[in-house]
Amino acid sequence: MNVTVADLVERFNSGEIRLPLMQRDYVWKPKKVARLLDSLYRSWPIGSFYVWHTQDSHPTKTPFGTLMPKKLDSFYGFLLDGQQRLTSLALALQGEAAAELTHRAFFDLENEQFYLGQMKRTITKRIEADDPLIVPLCEIVATSKAKDGQLYQSIDRLIQALDAQGKLGKGNKEATKYRERLHRLATMLQRDALCDEFTDDHEEDAFEVFSRLNKGGTSLSAGDVEAARLASAATKKIVEPMRAFIAEPDNRALGLNFVFLLRALVTVHRGNCSFSKLPRSWADDTAEIEESWRRTQKALRATVEFITEEVGWTTRRWLPSTMALIPVVYMLAKSNTSKLRGKDAELVKRYLLITGLRSLFRGATETAVNTYVNAVRNTRGDRSRLARALFARIPKNRLYKIKKDDIRNTNGMYSPLMQIFLAYLYEKGVRSWPSGRKLKDALHDGLNNDPLSVHHVFPKKFMQDQDFPIERLNTVANYAILLQADNAEIGDQNPLDCWRALKSDQREWASHQLGFVAQDTYLKPEAFEEFIDFRAEKISGWLNEFLGFSRRENG
Repeated sequence: MNVTVADLVERFNSGEIRLPLMQRDYVWKPKKVARLLDSLYRSWPIGSFYVWHTQDSHPTKTPFGTLMPKKLDSFYGFLLDGQQRLTSLALALQGEAAAELTHRAFFDLENEQFYLGQMKRTITKRIEADDPLIVPLCEIVATSKAKDGQLYQSIDRLIQALDAQGKLGKGNKEATKYRERLHRLATMLQRDALCDEFTDDHEEDAFEVFSRLNKGGTSLSAGDVEAARLASAATKKIVEPMRAFIAEPDNRALGLNFVFLLRALVTVHRGNCSFSKLPRSWADDTAEIEESWRRTQKALRATVEFITEEVGWTTRRWLPSTMALIPVVYMLAKSNTSKLRGKDAELVKRYLLITGLRSLFRGATETAVNTYVNAVRNTRGDRSRLARALFARIPKNRLYKIKKDDIRNTNGMYSPLMQIFLAYLYEKGVRSWPSGRKLKDALHDGLNNDPLSVHHVFPKKFMQDQDFPIERLNTVANYAILLQADNAEIGDQNPLDCWRALKSDQREWASHQLGFVAQDTYLKPEAFEEFIDFRAEKISGWLNEFLGFSRRENG
């Protein structure tokens, strides 16, 4: 098929080229988008595109997973390969009114570099200042066959803006160079695209082509394969509700994707989370799979509500593992439970906290997850018996106390220890300072981004000015969890000056994380080691009590 890259982008934007449900979600990072744009600018290869032509109607979705409306009269085909590239270009070329800054692309005319709007703080500031050397691609890159007159008018307008701000150099010596770069930028999508057509009305054949094509790049996981098969005729009725569920804000914030949702469904349906030995006929009984989906959805809602409302994990950054949720979903589905209460809730909470702390599900295999699923499946009785079986499956040798040195020697700001620390602060109703706002309240404001920041009690810049080794500051014993606004207000201040400026109630709020009220001498730079030792002792004690390590286990 003889088309340009611009033709493909236009057809993708208009809906003439659609994404079949077998396509996974958009995942490209900004640096990868910038490299794609750079390859187009340099006329380097960017790979082939594959379009499936069929007369049959199939469910489709947008690049972000929501379902598309009915097929257009001018429908051209389904995209089997090239989704990440076309989605990246479509987003990068949108104007200010149509797209978020994080997706829009800009060209640094002086250095011939591409950036997305929030890749670098310096670039973002230059965008906000309307620096004419930072060119929005939407203002210059032609996605249709532009006439020469229109093209030159766009370039002239940008050159005039550069001249007005003195960016062309003495005697406008940079004008010719910049004009050449702008022309190359404006026409970079007019090159021919390698686009193959696949004409076959059989959905299984299209799936097989899709699977083989994707093995050439980032291979499809077993979950991706099953997610693609789920779009077949027998299960179309549940695919749309599943994608709608994943698109809900709370679920997206936790990083729950379609493959996770599918694994939960498989586990509830079969009592086993494995994709690797899943028979092709597992979902052929439409009535049974629809009933399993209803149970799975109910259990998932209860699980998400529990970890967000009772534990305080509201974003993927703070959630230790999504895989740890699978046995909980299965337990709730088996017991037909919509809400955890009392001792059952406490056991499930401790299961999540301890498996998170010990990273028992980090990189977990299906076999590892199934040990917990099997413990629930093989237990008879009510929800309480199932909850006890789930918790009892944690190896006894993982129930040891947190040591002071564990706090001192852990440096990750979003490490498992910090994720458990947040859950502890959440349960205790701890407030951020100096604002006095409860962390619990901030986490449920419905914000798009994480409202919390990890604050260095002894700030890096302040201690660097004291000639202190910076790497020694990265320890859980030197971290506090504050609202982003409070963290910005405190900034790099001397911690002793900051403390002494607090009012009595603000000191009380801070003491719930620092561990003291009156001993402000701990906050002198020369007392850093003493402070770290003191606070490591405090935090380890708090968390051991919180996790139940300070009492005898009776499961």
